[in-house]
Amino acid sequence: MALLELFTTFFTIGLFSFGGGYAILSFLQQEVVERGWMTTERFTDLIAISQSTPGPIAINMATFVGYQMGSVPGALVATFAVALPGMGLMVLLALFFIHFYERPLAQAMFRGLRPAVVGLIAAAAWQIGRVAVVNGVAIGIAGVCCLLIAKWKVHPAWLVAGSAIAGILFF
Repeated sequence: MALLELFTTFFTIGLFSFGGGYAILSFLQQEVVERGWMTTERFTDLIAISQSTPGPIAINMATFVGYQMGSVPGALVATFAVALPGMGLMVLLALFFIHFYERPLAQAMFRGLRPAVVGLIAAAAWQIGRVAVVNGVAIGIAGVCCLLIAKWKVHPAWLVAGSAIAGILFF
């Protein structure tokens, strides 16, 4: 695989993905799976790994996919490419944010972006859930995790560890 293709793919993902790491998952899955770089099942496993390792999920996913496609150079290229648009935009926004944020047009834009981000995250959850939540045990693990984090704000690290143990016990 050409590193240039890896760079352009991940640069595009970074450029057009709004809303943080989880919002990027739907776009990333579409690009990676449709290109035949990996199966949906493998992609879902990489999400679990990316959540279990320190750092933003989007960067972790880019690193893992890049490594699978092109070893260490692929990991470096994909990670840099996915982060580059956001870094550039943040530098520009930092320069103008104080003057821009309070304006009604900017506030209206953010009010429109917030529900779009929720929709992107919901779409990613649906697509991943169709592959990951395949039986009663998986439904139970997903439900317990959702309840524990929503009601009691259990730290995600405990949920990941507990889910791994449940996977060993039940699968």
